[in-house]
Amino acid sequence: MDNISNIFHNDLLPSLGARANQSIKLRKFIISPYDSRYRIWETFLLVLVVYSAWIYPFELAFLRHLSWKLFLVENIVNSFFAIDIVLTFFLAYLDHKSYLLVDNPKRIAARYLSSWFILDVCSTIPYQPFGLLFNKHGNGLAYRTLNMLRLWRLRRLSALFARYVSFYYLKLENKRTENY
Repeated sequence: MDNISNIFHNDLLPSLGARANQSIKLRKFIISPYDSRYRIWETFLLVLVVYSAWIYPFELAFLRHLSWKLFLVENIVNSFFAIDIVLTFFLAYLDHKSYLLVDNPKRIAARYLSSWFILDVCSTIPYQPFGLLFNKHGNGLAYRTLNMLRLWRLRRLSALFARYVSFYYLKLENKRTENY
């Protein structure tokens, strides 16, 4: 009987009296995108995205080779994005057909692997160690070009702005309708 309820877990609409502010019960090890801890993590990553957007073009244009300190900082930033790639495999998502959170690990993985996974991995790979194999300073044109893939992370910033714009639009729309 438990297996039958798990089959229909994501396909049924919530009951008529359900409230939106109730805590959402997800499967074990699945993270809600609305969890405050995940929102803090997401905000921290946005700070790293802004750092990446500022430092990588600067490196490309002005630095001949990276100092060991900057190399270390870059690898720490990359490690946070690598952790986020792993976390994304455990992050529930909102199904746009049923408006329910999908917490099936296979569906989450399939969705991520078919969407942003390849570009996320390419933007997280530390290319400088590979560049050092072929060049003394690891700053060849191929390395610099591949390093610009890190700007792919800017899509996070774009998604955040879209979310805030829609949130504030709905808030303003609600105030406007309350006044009538």
